[in-house]
Amino acid sequence: MSDFNSGQGGGGPEALIDDELRSALQRAYGTRRIPAKAQVKIEEAYARLKSEPQERPCAAPVATAGASPSVSDAGRRTPPIHAAPTPRSAPVRRAGQAGAQGGKRGTRVARRGVVIAVAAVLVVLLCGTAFAASRLVQMQPGDAPFFDSGKNLPIYGSLQEGVSSLSADVGQTVEVDGVKVTLDSVSSDRNIVNLFFTLEKEGGFDLTEQASYEGSQESEWDRLQRLSPRFTYRLASNGKSIGSDSVYLLDAYKEDGKVKVMQRIVPEATLPDQVDVELEGWATWRPYEEGDEPFTFDFGLDLGTVAQPRELGSQDLTFATSEGEKTMGIERFTASELGCVMVVRNDEIETIEESGRPIYNVAEGSITPSMLKIADDLGNVLTPVGAGDGTGIDPAGAYVVELAGLSPDATSVTFTPMMHAADWESMTDEQRAAINEQNERTVDVSQIGTKLETSEYGGYELTGWDVADGTVSISLKPYGWQASLGGAAGMRPTQQPTPLYEEWYDEETGEKYWGYHTAVGYQKHDYQTGELLLITSYYAASDEELRGLTEYEYQASFGGYREESDASQTLSF
Repeated sequence: MSDFNSGQGGGGPEALIDDELRSALQRAYGTRRIPAKAQVKIEEAYARLKSEPQERPCAAPVATAGASPSVSDAGRRTPPIHAAPTPRSAPVRRAGQAGAQGGKRGTRVARRGVVIAVAAVLVVLLCGTAFAASRLVQMQPGDAPFFDSGKNLPIYGSLQEGVSSLSADVGQTVEVDGVKVTLDSVSSDRNIVNLFFTLEKEGGFDLTEQASYEGSQESEWDRLQRLSPRFTYRLASNGKSIGSDSVYLLDAYKEDGKVKVMQRIVPEATLPDQVDVELEGWATWRPYEEGDEPFTFDFGLDLGTVAQPRELGSQDLTFATSEGEKTMGIERFTASELGCVMVVRNDEIETIEESGRPIYNVAEGSITPSMLKIADDLGNVLTPVGAGDGTGIDPAGAYVVELAGLSPDATSVTFTPMMHAADWESMTDEQRAAINEQNERTVDVSQIGTKLETSEYGGYELTGWDVADGTVSISLKPYGWQASLGGAAGMRPTQQPTPLYEEWYDEETGEKYWGYHTAVGYQKHDYQTGELLLITSYYAASDEELRGLTEYEYQASFGGYREESDASQTLSF
């Protein structure tokens, strides 16, 4: 991440203040950018320094900030079979990289008044008036314009009611390479923050520039996802960081030449009454070059009138399984109007391969969220749902899991271990192959209402199949418990659709290369019901061809898991 105004200025008190202050901001927040509210205080300090007599120079320690960022969010998402491409202008960032970057500590010659001014401005930044926010916006009932046109993905229609009841206008605009990016509004409770943007360019957008490959024909919707800017966020309250991570892209569509975008923050911490939000954005409509700086938005959330979420409380759960005691550390489990979030401590053990690549394995006495069936006392099995397409995860960070299906009337939640039933390590290759072959399944996606069984404990009902604009959309309604790997989410046609042929040359050697590209895929979820939408945009196959490919294959997990109800644990709200 590039520093802002990182030059070593000199000559007057302004230069010294800027240098010291930006260094302190870098250590505390991972940025050298001075928020607008603090800039006013700095200018006031400049005026006082110019009018007040100064003592002789003396050695003084560099001012240091009093708080460093906490461990950032690290959502664990199962990636789609065809991974959506990461734009060159949006570098992948592991969760946690937005933290502080320390500089060298030492001393420098400074005027006493300068040091006092630096300390005064840091107090403004790091104490009660809060960091970064130019103003606070308060959640209240209002409109939800993003949903008014009906052009959003239907699976996100369930968000409209919550957004309408908890909404605030922001109206900040920045211009980046001829594109105006406006943060129109925000919808937030103490669990979730939804962000709504408008992109506008004189003359409109040429979406041919967003093609993955020369000659590829992926859909307009897919190209709009690629056009949408990628963001990371920082959250702070009372001068202390409360999280930083990727913002997830949910949806985008075009209306009257403009592009409407919805994105989502799933914070690791439950949000307090006042929260300062800073977004760093990367323009996907220009090639990324070394030294490019992000554009930013900053605003504050006033959540004082927003109800506290229902919660289970932070605690360790110990399950007496057939493989011994297994522990899972719940850091929070909270349910609110906009979502249900579970944060689990990461007890995985890191080992380093000879190549230097880190490998993470679950500790012997631990169990991960994917190995638990979670159900409320009204019989609803909760479904893990992914937030969208982000810019990376931290394999060593906490598990941040969104869950769908919790009844608003539920009073308790039960966690049941789902242990591996097959000992894969002791099997021969032939035995593994036999089990995999038994779990190969096919389904005719044109037969709406068909059940796709994925294990003895659950599966999906096929609720929709559509082909348009080179894109196949398949809607699936979950029932029971879903195994975390494979299953219907990885389904694909049994016959290979027409791929896109590409060839290119190495400019240095002149050697010719070639390859085939088939499609890009996305998984989207309904946050209320857990329904799954599989979107696959093909590079070369026609709609006519895709309508003829109705037989799909997927891998089930029969015989792979064992439910251990006797080891279950129940927690009450």
